[in-house]
Amino acid sequence: MVGNLMKKVIVALFALLLAVILRIIIPFKMKFSNYEITSNIIGFFTALTITIAIIMCCFLVSIFLAYLTDDWIVLGYVPLLIYVLHWTYRTFSERLETMSKSYDTLMDGLTQKWHSYFNYNETHWPDLEKTMLCCGLEGPRSYMDYLQKVPGHCYNPQLITLGCYHLFLNIFYPMQLIGVLMLRLTLFVELGIFFYFGSILFKKTFSLIGVRNQKRVRHLFLVNRILRHCILPKILKLFKK
Repeated sequence: MVGNLMKKVIVALFALLLAVILRIIIPFKMKFSNYEITSNIIGFFTALTITIAIIMCCFLVSIFLAYLTDDWIVLGYVPLLIYVLHWTYRTFSERLETMSKSYDTLMDGLTQKWHSYFNYNETHWPDLEKTMLCCGLEGPRSYMDYLQKVPGHCYNPQLITLGCYHLFLNIFYPMQLIGVLMLRLTLFVELGIFFYFGSILFKKTFSLIGVRNQKRVRHLFLVNRILRHCILPKILKLFKK
């Protein structure tokens, strides 16, 4: 029963990871391949997914080895899992910070491109609006702030009211939240595995202590029996003489 439940949980976890990674990588690769933050996001989620997959595969193999070697192999897993927990938190926290910095750089660059469009007549901004289906920096009103008419490509066929700044914000901010949730999920899985092996180790240790106590009791019982039935009668006979 427990084994079947564990298999179902592992399959569901792999399916969830696969769905998330495909949902993130494919759109970002198609639309945002020219942006630095794209490689950071794809690299983060790919590495995190691979990490979880390796952890789960090693967990299944280690369970088999633990029972095959009378459970004492878990002595090597416990310190290794502590290191893995520390490495996962430190590594992916740094990746999240890098992703956040690249997002700030992207938004600063977006604002500069908007100003360059009006100050230096650069054509990158209209191309961006046509590709991303957004209008103005913060909406069509951004053109009105510069006393400009809303361009025709902002109608598709009706007026696009979403600004490019808010479009990028709506896309990348959820990615950061998903990244944090997946990191917490990874740490939760690692903690679960750690407590699982820790429970095996404690059970084995307590069972060993119990066996030793039983052997000690049996030894004391045998010594007491020998004293009562063998040695004490001989001593009493000597005193009677």
